[in-house]
Amino acid sequence: MADPMPAAEDGTDFELLMQARQRLRDLVVQLEMAPFADRTATSMRAYLDEDAEPAQAAFARWAALPKAARDRLAARMWQEQP
Repeated sequence: MADPMPAAEDGTDFELLMQARQRLRDLVVQLEMAPFADRTATSMRAYLDEDAEPAQAAFARWAALPKAARDRLAARMWQEQP
């Protein structure tokens, strides 16, 4: 069965969301370990500059899908998480 997630310019929305999820997990670790470190602030700015807008757009497209398609993709995300 074809993936119901529409493709984005530089990859599928599914891939964008998975990458954003991993990057946010990395940021959470940095926030827990060194919340006031320059590296943490730099990482947060880089995420906002590089990934936040495409991830937000991909999430909006995901949210517009029918519930059954969202549920399938959410289950796939959980299965494929690192």
